Amino acid sequence: MNAYQKSYRKGMIKVAIAYPSNARVALQSLSIHIIRKLLNEHSNVYSDFVFIGDDGKSLTKSLRDFDIVIFSVHYELDYPRILKMMELSGINPYNSQRSIDDPLIVLGGPTLMANPEPMAPFADIMLIGDAEVLIPQLISHYMEYGKNIDSYIGPMGFYVPSIGRHTVTKAFVKDLSYSIRLIHDTAIELGLGNVKSIFSNPAVLEVMRGCPRGCLFCMEGFVSRPVRFADITSIKGLILRDLGRNGIINGVSLIGLSVTDHPGFKELMNFLVNELKLNVSVPSLRVDTLDRDIIRLIAKGGQRVLTIAPESSERLRKALGKGFSDDDVVKIAMDAVSVGIDHLKLYFMVGLPGEGDEDIKSIVNLLTRLRRLGIKHSLSVNPWIPKPHTPLQWLPMADDKVINDRIKTLRDARTYDEFSTYNVLDAKVQALLALGDRDVGNLIFEASLTNLDRGSWRRLLRKYENLLNKYVYSWKPLNGELPWSHIKIPGAEEENLKSLLFKYVNEVGINLPT
Repeated sequence: MNAYQKSYRKGMIKVAIAYPSNARVALQSLSIHIIRKLLNEHSNVYSDFVFIGDDGKSLTKSLRDFDIVIFSVHYELDYPRILKMMELSGINPYNSQRSIDDPLIVLGGPTLMANPEPMAPFADIMLIGDAEVLIPQLISHYMEYGKNIDSYIGPMGFYVPSIGRHTVTKAFVKDLSYSIRLIHDTAIELGLGNVKSIFSNPAVLEVMRGCPRGCLFCMEGFVSRPVRFADITSIKGLILRDLGRNGIINGVSLIGLSVTDHPGFKELMNFLVNELKLNVSVPSLRVDTLDRDIIRLIAKGGQRVLTIAPESSERLRKALGKGFSDDDVVKIAMDAVSVGIDHLKLYFMVGLPGEGDEDIKSIVNLLTRLRRLGIKHSLSVNPWIPKPHTPLQWLPMADDKVINDRIKTLRDARTYDEFSTYNVLDAKVQALLALGDRDVGNLIFEASLTNLDRGSWRRLLRKYENLLNKYVYSWKPLNGELPWSHIKIPGAEEENLKSLLFKYVNEVGINLPT
């Protein structure tokens, strides 16, 4: 069972799985391997990867050699590279300028699910939802309709931008039984094939999809709804099968937005750590889901760094949907150190709506408490970026000076062992590409003609300052259409988001414009 062994036969549908980066980065993305595995389940489909060369001016293969090109997209700043890959293949990036002789250009991924409009001028089809549902449907439709793009209108999760804005509801997997096997088996095959993964352990288990918490800034938490939990018995069965089958499993990586919210999390950790004696890695965890027993299990599973995201001051944290105190953070940190976890990684945001100097002082006080207790920590401080399908989507981003001043304050406090931050220019670009409408496509196209360094982005943002003011630094009217209002995410309906927004602005003292 190897996802890489399939020969081309005449008459097969040729599908490129394109990732807008070099092979070293792209091959670490589990998504492209999952797409390939889904495609390889069709006997009449041949698939291959296409990446940008290390020089940024060539491709590993030409996209023009394929019938369908599927771009897997996870990061807004990769949008211009998608166009660059088409240009390098001699394909016109604009869908209106392509012909039946060109490949069908298909885009998918969480950022485009949230707001497809900035890339709408360039895609033939956008997939809104889970790959396990949409990739098989795409192949089925291609076998019946070929490149007759209008015939792809109608099925849940298919967005055809050339006909104009139309309502699309996210297509999603209701039962994760197949999905957890798909992800796990793909990860195991990669390990057997010696493909380096971003995960620290060879077995990868998705224990949940979606997040029940609804933190107001978290796009991924809202667009991945509805919340679905994997069956613990099924997970155990997968691990037991592969322990005996190939011996590759010496550790497990659990993935999910809030894995400790799974009702069977403790049972699963006991099984993996105490019964099977496996190493286990877990992602960033919510402080208010942790207790000493869970932390002890995490430490026993070999993890020596605990990642948590206090996000902001106690005041703003509560309003954002994280109901734990600074005392709770300190207690969890002390519990972690007591069971052998020797380092904390802490994530904070600055520039949040309603944030004041006192909130930054409050963060410094918390970090100072941790330092005085001798608790080592890495500090990651990043600008808040407004994102679609979140309750804060109607509010403007803070300006550069506010963000830079607050990052500097936290850097200058010198409480940490390591400090990192996300570049403010990149944050502005990301916000514009996340929040924009089709008129942002002009900027994306011009960016694709540059080398995409920060100097190029600065020049483009000066030229398109009107778009920054329109989408990034504006208060969005609550009774108006947003560029992504036609994309329907179950559990993230606009009326629900508005009620959460009203609660937030009341708590933090923001007056919405009338």
